[in-house]
Amino acid sequence: MKRYLIFVIAISLIYVAGGISYAGEYKFSYKLDHGDVLMAKEASEMRSSVMGTESVTRTKRTVRYKVSKGPKKGWVKMSAEVLSQVNQMDKEPANRQNTLKGMVFVASVHKSGEVRDYKFSGGDPQIAQYVGPAMKYAIFRFPEFPETALDIGDEFDVVQKMEMPGMQGIGGMKATTKLTYTLEDVNKGLAYFSVRSRTSMEGSGMEMKDAGKSEAIFDMKEGMWIEHETRSKSQIAAGFGSGGYTVNVSKMEIEKK
Repeated sequence: MKRYLIFVIAISLIYVAGGISYAGEYKFSYKLDHGDVLMAKEASEMRSSVMGTESVTRTKRTVRYKVSKGPKKGWVKMSAEVLSQVNQMDKEPANRQNTLKGMVFVASVHKSGEVRDYKFSGGDPQIAQYVGPAMKYAIFRFPEFPETALDIGDEFDVVQKMEMPGMQGIGGMKATTKLTYTLEDVNKGLAYFSVRSRTSMEGSGMEMKDAGKSEAIFDMKEGMWIEHETRSKSQIAAGFGSGGYTVNVSKMEIEKK
């Protein structure tokens, strides 16, 4: 059961990071200023089938981001506090246990999307110890834009490395994710991207593969992503629970206050 829990937690963390590209018409960067406050709301549904056990887990989470002065020009400091999180497994009542509520994540963020000096604190100590190190890009979803501009149809790649330490005698997990962002359209100040992802993950006696597709919207005036909608499927390729799979659908909306 503990290994199954690790599998569920690990899959729920897969997402964003770095990048490169071609020259074009549209130049992208983040516009984050001292005093900015952003609210992010995320809802997800995960359907799993592992060793004959099927389950559905639904999660809703609200995160508040605050922006302050950074260490040097082009950088800001961001804090992200998980204000609420509710989980519901199958038909059981919704609960607020085993969540990230109360955790605070801090990092320095460059206008290009580079993230440094990542730290975390608060929340449930056991969950924070295990999940905290892996949440850098799940919380700070700022894929690093290329220095050159993009044209419609241009792509840039993003690579993320994630590592979770062991917990209670269970080994940790490592994962590498590659995402390809394609600029599909720009209309009325909104840039529409499609995203393809591939992830390989191993640890705790398991080897997993994940493939996904996303749609993301970037507000060019505000200099911020305003929506991510993702669908992915993970398969246990070898080890404990081999042949098991998880289908995850999620939607995240971000708004500047």
